[in-house]
Order: sequence, then C-alpha cells, then structure tokens
Amino acid sequence: MEETEVVGLSKLKESVAPSDSDKTPDTRTSLDYYPFATVFRLRVLQIVCGISFLVIGTVAFIEEKGRMNLGLGIPAGGATILAAAASIHTTKGFGGYRTSTCMPGSHLRFLGPSVKIAIPLTFLWATACSFLAILMLQSTKVLSCYQDHVCINEADPIEEETDLLILASVELLLSVITFLAVFMLLRIDCKYDPD
Repeated sequence: MEETEVVGLSKLKESVAPSDSDKTPDTRTSLDYYPFATVFRLRVLQIVCGISFLVIGTVAFIEEKGRMNLGLGIPAGGATILAAAASIHTTKGFGGYRTSTCMPGSHLRFLGPSVKIAIPLTFLWATACSFLAILMLQSTKVLSCYQDHVCINEADPIEEETDLLILASVELLLSVITFLAVFMLLRIDCKYDPD
C-alpha cells in the first residue's frame, strides 16, 4: 500500500492563523496571533466614519449658513481619514512584521514600529482626536441647547431646528463610534505586541 504524506506549512511560511476549532486546549492560550482582519475592519470603519463626517459636516456648514459649529465635521473627517490611512499603511501584516526599533520595554511602542513612523502617526491621531472631541462638545451643546428651548427663536423655522438636531445627533454618534474604534485598536496593539 502506498502511504500518503501530509505536507504542512512551516511556522515561518504560514499566512493564515488557525481558527479556534483547529486549536487544541493546550495551544488555545499559548498561540495568540495578531488579529489583522479585525484591525483592518476597524480601520475601514474609521475611514467610513471620516467620509461620513465630511458629508454631514458640509451639510451642517450649509445649514448653519457658514458658521463652523457642526461644520467642524469637515476637518474632523479629513483628519480621521488621513490618520486611519496612515495607520493602515504601517499596520503589522501589510509589509510583513517588522521588529520595533523603539526601546525594549517602552510603554509607547504601540504608537509605531519606529520613532520615524510614530511621530507623524501620533500627530495625525492627536489632530483627529482633538477635532473629534471638539465636535462632540459642539454636538452636545447643540442638542442640549435645543432641548432646553434656549436656541429656538421666532426667526428660525422649525425645519431648520429639526435638521440641526438630526445632524448633531449623527455627528455625536459617529464621534463615539470613531473613539471606540481608536480605543479598541490601542488595546489590540498593546495586547498583541510580540516584542
């Protein structure tokens, strides 16, 4: 009888992480792979939120007749898209894993694989998060202002008030989703850093 040989990929050449069903109870905790697919989905979510900010910020800018209250969605969206795109470009997995050149044991290693990459990424995310935080405050201010009937006056039509409430609600929701994605990605990068 002819025996069939099972040829397996070596650990260095495997491109697919095993599923939970492939792992034995012994290896289930010891084999922690970087969740590249999850990271990629969260980055795409951030880009989609950024594009939505651009659209809704433009509508709010027009609706508010040129005031930059909810129109801050325009720079917030642009900054979020740039930061997420730069993060995708430097994410572990696209160009293969590169050992971090940051000092071993440094608590800031999640910012990037090298100082040259970490500085611009930190600047982009600080800018995006600043715009998002200001936008959250502006959206909350608009929502609370209209809820208390302080901003409602005779000159503004009811439709404009309703439109601003909807725009503020959507921008607030998008800001919360974007911040959640940022915190989830920070957690993943800190947990799965093999260095």
